[in-house]
Amino acid sequence: MIQDETSRDEDLIKKPKKRSSGTFIGILITAVLGLLKFGKVAVLAKFLFTLLKASKFAGTFLSMAVTIILYAQIYSWLFAVGFVAVIFVHEMGHYVTSKKLGLDVSAPTFIPFLGAFIRMKSTPKSVKEEAITAIGGPVAGAFITLVCLELYSLTNTPYWAGLAYVSALINLFNLLPFGSLDGGRISKAISPFIWVIGLFLSVILIWKLHAYILLLVVFFGIIEIVSMVRNKTQTAQYLSVEPIFRLQIGISYLFLLALLVGLMMYSLDISSAFTDSLRN
Repeated sequence: MIQDETSRDEDLIKKPKKRSSGTFIGILITAVLGLLKFGKVAVLAKFLFTLLKASKFAGTFLSMAVTIILYAQIYSWLFAVGFVAVIFVHEMGHYVTSKKLGLDVSAPTFIPFLGAFIRMKSTPKSVKEEAITAIGGPVAGAFITLVCLELYSLTNTPYWAGLAYVSALINLFNLLPFGSLDGGRISKAISPFIWVIGLFLSVILIWKLHAYILLLVVFFGIIEIVSMVRNKTQTAQYLSVEPIFRLQIGISYLFLLALLVGLMMYSLDISSAFTDSLRN
């Protein structure tokens, strides 16, 4: 913090005074009070500085911290940390699967109120690789949802049930079969025509639930469709995949959808039961 101090500067220069012990005590008390007031910020800043020096995930942790701080202004700190954590696990699912395939990708970067992403420095060679990297996120997301529910069963704390619901909902949203969403990348390996269903569902969600973030997904998805139509030969080669893989990725996709829907409904029931018990 930079402060502008203009009071009596000339007098202090002309007549320097020796600070009394009372003055030093006052300064000490002020410093202690400032530390108590801004202690959390100081600790967070020191932690972030350490990460910036020591980790290639420095950008990830920094963007996570900024996102947490912004979310905490609207929700509680506890929810903000949990919310960002489940998104981080989802993105790390993409990161790990991409690395397993030998793809050069960046560490996750968070954009407050929009989500997070990993940047592909090398593009997948086929729709098969693209589908595998895409499904890694929801698989990791389903895992952390199960972890949250297990923590709820161990602690009986409603926070974990609520976080499980949010985690399942986020991953289900990403499985919408259209555009740059995970579901769009997975369904492309099954059949590109599934995107018609995804486009229809996206329009419904925008209209009924005011999910305006999907406007970006629809916009770039349509651009990608036009590009695929114009480059039919390259598109056909890219979409070429063994029938057995189509079956495997299709079953995995449907299983993930069913699992996440079940986890979301179960965690919602737990949360509702707890709320009802408080009212009664």
